[in-house]
Amino acid sequence: MRNILAKELKIKFLETLNQVEDFSYEDGNPFLMKIENSRYFVFLKNISSAYFKNSPDVTRVQLPSSNQFSKVVESRILFVIFGYDFDNDAFVCWNPNKIKERLNTKGNVSLYSRESLQTKIKVNELKSGYLSNGEKIVLFKRQTLPLFFEQLPNLFDDSLIDISQVKKATVDKPKKNSAEKLPEITDKKLLARITPILRKNRVLEAVEVCSNFYGDKYKNMSFKDWFKIVNDRYRKLNA
Repeated sequence: MRNILAKELKIKFLETLNQVEDFSYEDGNPFLMKIENSRYFVFLKNISSAYFKNSPDVTRVQLPSSNQFSKVVESRILFVIFGYDFDNDAFVCWNPNKIKERLNTKGNVSLYSRESLQTKIKVNELKSGYLSNGEKIVLFKRQTLPLFFEQLPNLFDDSLIDISQVKKATVDKPKKNSAEKLPEITDKKLLARITPILRKNRVLEAVEVCSNFYGDKYKNMSFKDWFKIVNDRYRKLNA
C-alpha cells in the first residue's frame, strides 16, 4: 500500500473540510479542530499492511508512545484517529470512546483494519466493519468527511459517543467588519515569497505567510478564505 507525506495528508484532510461552515484547525498532529461549536482532537496517519504472513488482508496504523499525545490524554475533548488508505482515497476510523485510554500504554498501540473493507466504498457511504475481536470500525471515502463528522455521535452505536466531550461552551463567532475579502493573490512581492514554498508542497505554510503579510487589512478573511486562494495558486503552479 502506498503512503503519502504527513503534510500532504493533512492538506487533503483540510481541503476536504474546507467546504464546511465555521471550520478551523490548529497546527500539529494530533491537532485541535472545530466545526461550529464542536471540538475534536484529530490524529492522521497512513494505513499500511500489518505484514501478517497468514493474514495478508489485515492492515493497521501504529501509535507510538509519545509526549505529543499527553495533551490529548489530559483533555476531555474527543480524540478521533483516521487511518488513510491512499490507494482507495479512503479513511478508517476507530471508536473514539476506546482509543484515548490506550494511548502511551506501551511502545506501539496497533489499530487494525482490513484491506478488503477499504475497497469499493461509495462516496457519501459510511461503511461499517467488524474485526475478529468484535471491534467496530467505520470506513468512508475522503470526500465523505463532512458527513462523517455530522453523523459521528451515532456511528458507534454499540457505545454511543459522549456528546458532552464534543460540544463544550458556545464559541463566540468573530464580528465581521466592512473589509473586503481578497479574491486572489496578485501582489508581486507576496507571490515571490510564497511560490518557492508552494513548489515544496507546503500549502499550510503559504497560508500563514499570506495571512501575516496582509495583517488586519482583510479581517473578514477566515482560514477557509485564505486556504482557498492559496490552494488555487498551488493548483495553477502544478497544472
